[in-house]
Amino acid sequence: MTRRDDHVRVDDHDGVRTILLNRPDKANALTAHMLERMAHAVRTAQAENMQVIVLRSASDVLFCAGSDIREFSEGPEHLERQGAGLRELMFEMARCPVPIIAIARGTASGAGLMVLAMTDVLIAADDLALACPELHFHMYPVIVQVVLEAKLPRALARRMCFNTQPITAALAFDHGWVTDLVQTAGFEVSSKERLSYYLARRDALRIARKGKLLMELPERFIERVQMLEPLMHENFSLPGVQERIGGYLARLAAKE
Repeated sequence: MTRRDDHVRVDDHDGVRTILLNRPDKANALTAHMLERMAHAVRTAQAENMQVIVLRSASDVLFCAGSDIREFSEGPEHLERQGAGLRELMFEMARCPVPIIAIARGTASGAGLMVLAMTDVLIAADDLALACPELHFHMYPVIVQVVLEAKLPRALARRMCFNTQPITAALAFDHGWVTDLVQTAGFEVSSKERLSYYLARRDALRIARKGKLLMELPERFIERVQMLEPLMHENFSLPGVQERIGGYLARLAAKE
């Protein structure tokens, strides 16, 4: 296993595939390679006799800060590969017949937020903050909005995209996105208990997933994303966007 491969660890045990984000020194920022590994792990789950997929972070303070901005700012080819990786991960999660559970605490932003919104069950600590920071860079996250609308009222999804302020796990719980809200104190033990509860009922989760695929056709989601994708690329050509991304990276480098 290479160092890059280690940023996404995939472990199979007793019919459960655990996908672990393991880049805590970079806030689990998702590179193209990480996105491709995650998509492959989701895509092959059923063929490899997995009954449940579990997404989690190796960090005990955050889930995922989003896409790796430093990588996609290195040039158009990097932006395209990262965008393709994220798109393919979303499509694989939408089509996947295997139930997907996520365990999260701390922060989930941008692409990390999208990953959580594509799951069936979200076990969250009460300190989880869900945010769409793109407008800070003068970009509007049109595809993030599409993903959020599967979990939240459209007006709330749009508000998150416009004002960039995070919503709490409690609010996400009230709207049904978070299925299990767990206190941060003792989170490891409590989240493990809730995960065990669902794993013991994996057949019921499989039926729920089948029903979702019948009622919420993946093709419709995929069509919406493909229709809006040119707008996402247009974001990067807007005046001042590259300068703001560069300024952010400079501030980030100064802290390292």
